[in-house]
Amino acid sequence: MARKPVTNTQINGYKYNRKTLVVGHDSEGVPIVKQFYGKTQREAEEKRDKYKQMMDNGINPDLGSLPLEKAMSDWLWNIERYSGNKTSTFERYEGIFRNYIEGSMLSNIQVSQVNKLVVQKYYNEFLESGKTISFVKQLHKLLSKFFRYALSEGYILRNPLFGLKLPKTDEEEIVEYGEEIDTFTDEEVKQIINSLDNVKLKYIILFAVLTGARMGEILALKKKDIKDGVVMINKSIRKVRVYSDKENYTYQYKVTRPKTESSRREVPLPDKLINELKNLDILVKEERLRLGPAYDNNDILFPSITGTYIDDKNLRRSWERALSSSGVDYKKFHALRHTYATRMIENGVELLTVSRLLGHSSIKTTEVYAHTLEDTKIEAVKTLDSMFQ
Repeated sequence: MARKPVTNTQINGYKYNRKTLVVGHDSEGVPIVKQFYGKTQREAEEKRDKYKQMMDNGINPDLGSLPLEKAMSDWLWNIERYSGNKTSTFERYEGIFRNYIEGSMLSNIQVSQVNKLVVQKYYNEFLESGKTISFVKQLHKLLSKFFRYALSEGYILRNPLFGLKLPKTDEEEIVEYGEEIDTFTDEEVKQIINSLDNVKLKYIILFAVLTGARMGEILALKKKDIKDGVVMINKSIRKVRVYSDKENYTYQYKVTRPKTESSRREVPLPDKLINELKNLDILVKEERLRLGPAYDNNDILFPSITGTYIDDKNLRRSWERALSSSGVDYKKFHALRHTYATRMIENGVELLTVSRLLGHSSIKTTEVYAHTLEDTKIEAVKTLDSMFQ
């Protein structure tokens, strides 16, 4: 006759064997006891011993059993938020988590059960839906950062993302080869400028098309950044969410330094722009005099009428209105940067020089502009046919 299992506790009418283990102490020194249950004494002991062995090996058994969404949210708001990130970086991390990890196919998987195969499928779905490789790399960067933390804190025995291969491409490229780059003709640029009176937008447009600077770089410039006919581009500005907690945030302007050394660059100013900036200076002084003590003098090169940073959304709206009133077809403000690069190459400037002026980290990024000139070359060669007509 088989022996009845030894039990020592009862839950909901069912008998179990219970074993306990002291897993630590609270702030007052009181032991923290974890309980293990089994249908038999041996089963309860095995659960307890396995748990203890994981602790002895530096593994946190409980954290590994959390759903990825829960564990990652705790990490994001309690650890990563206070890890010295730029406000804009945390805003990006929070947005990626909220939009693409929370509620995703990964969200309910236990941290310890995440593996390369499920993550690769997760990435593939984004790529197949039209997301760029650049986006997937940003997502991968955040997940990798979390799993490195999870490994260091004992959530897991190994990082499931270690060794996972992502598609290779030049992630700074602006467009794929074969796609059309939006640029303005010389006549269109003149048409836009001539349609504007003595307003700040005119000088911002001129600065963009004659330096190739990005909108955020232009709006962040101070007067002191221009010296001896050269502008030092070493910062950018954007409006970011600043969180007080998970539910509450405000929008603030943040001036940040570029991540790459190549983005910090000196760009010579053509004489046309130097002369126009003198007119801009007069315009800004007039605005300051009109507003008087209420003017916020921050030495910004392109200030708002109150002396503060110009809101990029307001600038985009002004840009749209300017194109409409000038009769020029709409293109994004960034097309001015494309126009600068394309004109430089058309005028015979070496690709490496153009790359450095644009702040590209790789000349491969700049090659896309040279590629767009192939059609022009083909048309030029076709003119030779007239020799035999």
